[in-house]
Amino acid sequence: MSILEAVFLGLVQGLTEFLPVSSSGHLAIFEHLLHIDPGDLSFEVIVHVGTLLAVVIYFRQRLLAMGRSLLVRKSDHSPLATDRMTVLFLIIGSVPAALVGLFLKTTVENIFASPLVAAMLLMVTGMLLLSIRLFKTGSRPLGAANSWWVGVAQAVAILPGISRSGSTIATGMMLGITPSVAAEFSFLLSIPAVFGAALLALPEAAAAGRFGMVHVVGGIVAGIVGYWSLSVVFATIRHGRFGWFGAYCLVAGAVATLWLL
Repeated sequence: MSILEAVFLGLVQGLTEFLPVSSSGHLAIFEHLLHIDPGDLSFEVIVHVGTLLAVVIYFRQRLLAMGRSLLVRKSDHSPLATDRMTVLFLIIGSVPAALVGLFLKTTVENIFASPLVAAMLLMVTGMLLLSIRLFKTGSRPLGAANSWWVGVAQAVAILPGISRSGSTIATGMMLGITPSVAAEFSFLLSIPAVFGAALLALPEAAAAGRFGMVHVVGGIVAGIVGYWSLSVVFATIRHGRFGWFGAYCLVAGAVATLWLL
């Protein structure tokens, strides 16, 4: 892989990891169409680590607050109690993806490892995002049950073309959770999911390939662009335009499907 290809794939990963348009689907399609061969898992792991650092930096104050809430043994102070409950909800929401990652990841990837499948499932993501318009904006609290169902949506996003952020935010909004709360929970939920996936893949990636300048460049680009894309998602939610990404996914998925056929 050349440096230019690493920059391009890092750009794609950074844009699509948090925008609800499926990073795995876009990477699979672009690698196929442009005949880019990453060689092994090492590059994919590094660009995911880049976007992981982006979300950690973006939510650094929130994460520090949650950490402080765990150090205080007993407190009825409202912000501390809220932060402590958020940690519990993140644990609950992480369980489905953890189970899928440990027991079904390889099977699912072997069955659905196809750019054509990714393109077709990208259209499914589009329909899911557009369906948000059928639901009224709610103001329900997050809650344990809702956290579980958002976690199930994240687990389903192991399928290429199904957006992790899109499916989790859309599920949260359909459950009546405030859109901004659903988005924040989705991105916080990505931290243990991406970290766990990278941790599982790192030994194989280290054994299969060598980490070089293309990995460093790809990771940096993915991190910088990923940080910016987080702001874009929150801006679209504030202005009620989150569903617009659905139209993009439908068009992009349809064009890619026709091209690949």
